[in-house]
Amino acid sequence: MEEVRIRRSRRVAAVAATVGVGGLALTLAVDFVRTPLTTALCAVAVVVGVLGMIDRRVKLLLSEDGVRYSEWGSSVIPWLEFSGFRWAAWRGQPYLQLLPRRPSQLVADFSKVGRINHRSRELLRMPRFGIAVSALEVTAPRLAELVARYLPELPAS
Repeated sequence: MEEVRIRRSRRVAAVAATVGVGGLALTLAVDFVRTPLTTALCAVAVVVGVLGMIDRRVKLLLSEDGVRYSEWGSSVIPWLEFSGFRWAAWRGQPYLQLLPRRPSQLVADFSKVGRINHRSRELLRMPRFGIAVSALEVTAPRLAELVARYLPELPAS
């Protein structure tokens, strides 16, 4: 079976850049909005958005060997580490949630950045081991079809 490489959606990056440009225009037009903090945040949104639009690195890799999701680190995690997947939502956005057999061990194997990212997602009450479909160049049904090659779909909790 072939490797499936899914890139970051340019749509999300374009929204960030647009919000940043709009915010910068607002800070120039309205005195009470013009603070160093708002200007810096808008500038960061523009930079992150533009970089996201030109970044064509693979965000999600699915292969017979396992899964690599860039937000968890750079290692491929074998499919045997997961018992299945299910759908979850956070703030109205769909997440494909992989269900690890040993969650704490899996997190311990993440890179330092992956562990920090995982912890911040927990604090925000985002789905654990969730893959944000809206941030990828793939539809939810297609992603489910691809993952179902390797794992069973389990009922939502």
